[in-house]
Amino acid sequence: MSSSAKVIYLRSYGDRDREDHHVVGAVLDATAALLCEFTFDDLTTRRIAEAAGVTHGDLCVYFRSTEAIVAEIYLGLLRDAPLTVDIEQSAQARVAALFNQLVMLPADHPGLAAACSRALISQEMSAHAIRRRIHAELHRRVCAVLRSEAWPEVTETLEFGLVGAMVQASAGITTFEATAGELARVVARLLPAGS
Repeated sequence: MSSSAKVIYLRSYGDRDREDHHVVGAVLDATAALLCEFTFDDLTTRRIAEAAGVTHGDLCVYFRSTEAIVAEIYLGLLRDAPLTVDIEQSAQARVAALFNQLVMLPADHPGLAAACSRALISQEMSAHAIRRRIHAELHRRVCAVLRSEAWPEVTETLEFGLVGAMVQASAGITTFEATAGELARVVARLLPAGS
């Protein structure tokens, strides 16, 4: 029987206030729904505001671009994903399982996945702060599953590989399953089997 520890994410008051606000929730929900019908290129903040039932001005108080909205949706997906660390597994197995989970996260929503890929590499300034929070969440998860079993350079290399794989899969360059498999091979090369 394996032992496991559940890792809990504690939100700040600022995050809680923002998420509880009805305009933000309506905008995020409407955007996710619109991405089932339209491509990211077809989205505008005005179209999203109309679908959310809010004024364009109210939307712009919280979000300055579609990239920022999609990045916030993706951050929510990450934060909502369970994080369980099985301390009986090797570091390699724990990291491979985490990476598979994160790569597959948007797999059932191709429109959202493609939009997330764009948001992760966008140069749009309003998405930068949210992207930093996304990277901080990914870093937190990688550190949690590695525990203290890797050099910082190894952790950083794993994170670069993860983000690159997520963008590649979300952009449709290859399948999510193939990307997850290739990422598992990268993890195996970086972390010894017994670690």
